[in-house]
Parts: sequence; structure tokens; C-alpha cells
Amino acid sequence: MKKLLCFAAFLALSFTSVNAEVIGIVDFDKIVDNYSKVKTVSNEISDKYAEIQRYSLDKEREYKKLSTPLERKNFEESVARELSKKQEAYLKLKEKKEAEIDAAIKNAIKQVAISSKVTTVVEKSVVFFGGVDLTDKVVSTLNTSSK
Repeated sequence: MKKLLCFAAFLALSFTSVNAEVIGIVDFDKIVDNYSKVKTVSNEISDKYAEIQRYSLDKEREYKKLSTPLERKNFEESVARELSKKQEAYLKLKEKKEAEIDAAIKNAIKQVAISSKVTTVVEKSVVFFGGVDLTDKVVSTLNTSSK
């Protein structure tokens, strides 16, 4: 009888802890597609890239106007250094902005999960069945906080 009561208590505790676990799901692609700041950042990064392309085209035109091999060599070296700096600045900007977006999304997911009393959040693509979809709440939180 004692063993039966212990087993029943164990089962009750097991079901309680299983029921306490709430899984949330998010569609990361949908979040990125609907987060207004992503569009702004994407445009900023595209503008910086276009600036580098314009610089390259301008320097190519200037290069064609040079007549001596020494002028061309000096010009090539100068342009190569400047282009390298511009590309490095572009990559740093891109990394920084992507990290900011990623951090904002993760913070919003955490905030929504806590307010929704969700204990675990996973990407929607790994869930076959069940879970509480938090995607729209996360997008709303992100867009509200970015204004």
C-alpha cells in the first residue's frame, strides 16, 4: 500500500511538472520580414554598398585617363588602399547592424515569452505539432519598441 501511495504521488508530481512546461514557437523568417527596422537597416547597408560601387566606377574612369605606367601604378595602389578601407567599413557596419537586429529580436522573444508565461521557445520549423505561436506578438513588440 505504501509503495502504491508513493507511486501515485510520483505520478502526480510528474504530471504537474509536465503540464507546467509551455512551449512557444516563433517563425523567425516572418519576424525578420515584418520587423520595420530590418527594412531601414537593409536600405542603409545597400546604400553603403552602392557608395562603394560608385567609388569603384569613378576610379575606373579616372584610371583610363592616366597615360604613364607610373601614374597608373601609383593610382592603383592608392585606390586599392582606399577601396579596402571602404569595404572594411561596410563589413563592420553590416556586422554591427545585423547584431543589433539579432539582439533586438532575441530580447523581444524573451520579453514576450515571459509575459506569456512560456518556458521554452523554439523555431517553428522544428515543431511538428503543438506549441503556442508567439510570432505576431514578437513582431508587434519589436515594431512598437522601434518607434
